[in-house]
Amino acid sequence: MAEKRRLNLSLNLSAPHQREAWNILRAIPSGKRTDAVCRMICDSHRRDVLLEGIRTVIHEELRGVEFISAKEKTEEPQAGDVDENVLGFLLALQQEEGDTTDPLF
Repeated sequence: MAEKRRLNLSLNLSAPHQREAWNILRAIPSGKRTDAVCRMICDSHRRDVLLEGIRTVIHEELRGVEFISAKEKTEEPQAGDVDENVLGFLLALQQEEGDTTDPLF
């Protein structure tokens, strides 16, 4: 024998969400309402679990991210600005070129 459980539901039509639920349930053909309600509950539960998982992943990924507001942002290097390391490298190359005794230079 199939095991069954019974649920009685009373809706207060002066409450907006309950009135909306009643209108949705009323539109479902008689004899298909139990299956429709079960499907809606299961879909809602799966969606909630999925959203919680997404929130958890986003939270974990953003944990190591540091945001800097536009006011805190340091001045961007402009075209023509040269890094000190580049200048030091070029100076070293010039000095090496002057010290070389190779006739090809």
